[in-house]
Amino acid sequence: MKVLIVDDSLLDRKLLVRIFMKAGVAQEIIQAEDGEQGLELLATNYKDICLMLLDWQMPKMSGIELMAGVMKVPELEHIPIIMVTASGSDENKQTAYKINPKLAGYVVKPYKPEELIAAVKPYLR
Repeated sequence: MKVLIVDDSLLDRKLLVRIFMKAGVAQEIIQAEDGEQGLELLATNYKDICLMLLDWQMPKMSGIELMAGVMKVPELEHIPIIMVTASGSDENKQTAYKINPKLAGYVVKPYKPEELIAAVKPYLR
């Protein structure tokens, strides 16, 4: 199974991969640098994706826009999504949960690796 990381920051994507590897929860990880690229990867890999990690603020298509689109597609709505973002206001959290009531988690940057692993572990097979 694959984990899709969608974040415009290469450094943040590398950090997420390193945390997964160090914690021993390594999966096949595919990466996108914006929501549009994430959508393309979803289209070709959706049957194999067991978890998506989305940043909120990205160029072209934000993580919240991508999530809203995913929620409209029955073939994709089963994929757990965790927002991993610097957008940590209560208003943003409420917006994310309103768009996706089944949101698997909301991790605010900067985060502790243990916090991230605790959020993702239930969804890794």
